[in-house]
Amino acid sequence: MKSFLLTAALALVSFGSLKAQDKALWENFPPTYKWDVGFNYGASVITRPAGVANGYNGNSTHIVPDYSLNVQYDANPHWHFIFDVGMRKWESYGTWSNPYLMGTSLKSENVSFLIGKPAVTENFKVNYAIPFYTKFQEDYCADLDFGISAGLVQTVNDGSVGYSNYNANPDSSYRYVSSVHYGFGIGYSFGAQVSYTYYFFNRLGVTAEIAARYVDIGVDQRDGINYLHDYVSRYHMLFFPETIGVRYRFR
Repeated sequence: MKSFLLTAALALVSFGSLKAQDKALWENFPPTYKWDVGFNYGASVITRPAGVANGYNGNSTHIVPDYSLNVQYDANPHWHFIFDVGMRKWESYGTWSNPYLMGTSLKSENVSFLIGKPAVTENFKVNYAIPFYTKFQEDYCADLDFGISAGLVQTVNDGSVGYSNYNANPDSSYRYVSSVHYGFGIGYSFGAQVSYTYYFFNRLGVTAEIAARYVDIGVDQRDGINYLHDYVSRYHMLFFPETIGVRYRFR
């Protein structure tokens, strides 16, 4: 009888231990981590803005820093919904010919076209995820996501024009237009993205994302100092952010 009671007691203890372990594993299983916040940093580049008057879109662009904050909700291990706010500077570059002065043809000078400083995007993303687990399928350690995005874009700008001195013969004091600022803009964007996230711990991970987005923006024409109304009223272009970041997930 004593041996039976001892065996029963050991069985109860073992069962309780197994249940506790099972609960601990379940707490680490992905469905319990419904929310995820992150910060991304990287670089992006734009195409030249199309739809503006010739000569106001430049002939080249530069790679610029790109920042974003995002909040993610995991409906299940395969479907993720993200709200993302990003910021970067958009600018293109070209050359303008200066007129004759005192019978001399002046050389062409570089000019910059400031599109937005900053250009702010607010996107909603829907991603389909392929989850990866640890060896014995007890823990969720990474995922590969493919998705689409859509949202709003605002560009901060004042519609002004900047001048520089020519600093050369025949008149070194001659001033020419060296920068053109588009007006304040608002529009929409849509695109697609691919990302990979790896979790070093249950909650903390790193991510890498590449994306392509199309934007269409209308320029505010109520600004009295914006003399570009006839040249820049609406434009569209592509931009390509490539970022890495950190992620923290919670219930």
